[in-house]
Amino acid sequence: MKYKNILLKLDGKVATITLNRPDKLNAINDEMLRELMKALDKVKRDFDSEVVVIKGAGGSFCTGQDLSGEGTDQVMPPNPRNKNYLYDLFATSLQNQSVWQYIFEFPKITVAQVHGYCLGMGLDLAMACRAAICTEDAVFGDPSVRMGFASPNPLWTFRIGLKKSKELLLTGKYIDGKEAERIGLVMKAVPADRLEDTMAAEVEVFAHSSGIGGWDQQADFWCYSMTVLDLAGLSAGRRMAGNAHVLSAIQRPGRSLIDRGGLDFCQARDEKGLKAAIEERDAPFREYFPQPKPKKG
Repeated sequence: MKYKNILLKLDGKVATITLNRPDKLNAINDEMLRELMKALDKVKRDFDSEVVVIKGAGGSFCTGQDLSGEGTDQVMPPNPRNKNYLYDLFATSLQNQSVWQYIFEFPKITVAQVHGYCLGMGLDLAMACRAAICTEDAVFGDPSVRMGFASPNPLWTFRIGLKKSKELLLTGKYIDGKEAERIGLVMKAVPADRLEDTMAAEVEVFAHSSGIGGWDQQADFWCYSMTVLDLAGLSAGRRMAGNAHVLSAIQRPGRSLIDRGGLDFCQARDEKGLKAAIEERDAPFREYFPQPKPKKG
């Protein structure tokens, strides 16, 4: 199969999926999401593949959902506040949750290789992987918080705990790779010029870590781990977080961020363009949360 928005490489024990919209900083739209799922299905059925590396082409891993509104109805409508039927939004949310759940429960080891920006839906993708390795200057966060949205991702509290989750998700704060490693959001943060070598070494370890019980034993262990997480509330958390995200997207008249004088991002995007809308969205936060900047190159 030919892919338009991703690249797939099968090389012995390692499969590499590259998000390939560098001109859009690998922002996720419907087509990319569908291709990602098809590529994972292919990898799942590839007998030799044991580790899946997910990375981004160009200067960033992924800046999240494609906010241009082009081809994004299933990710989130171009302007969710104009959606006629609430059920459609809940159905879309449930569909998205099934994608992250599929990746989180993928039967082979998934490792996110993160550089540049890893924001919003891009961070959801990285968190759904079993491990993530990043550059020290990578930038993590959920910018949708700055637009009045609740995060649809229940993995925050499971990955970094309630205290840090509240700090990042109630403020819209961004952090760099060093801080992401310190709080446990990623497994390891390294200088940018060491990312490829570090990934190669770690992937080699993962590819030979099945132990004497083989991969069936590891898959069995992973299955039990999922059961424990579900008992701890992860399954219910997916639905609750998704529903909260939908309700935050529409918001009650008179009580919403917009009605209280906040930015109407979709209107600003349509009138001024996407770049200007993002600048307007982020400007009020810079005084309090200076944004880390990934190095170019």
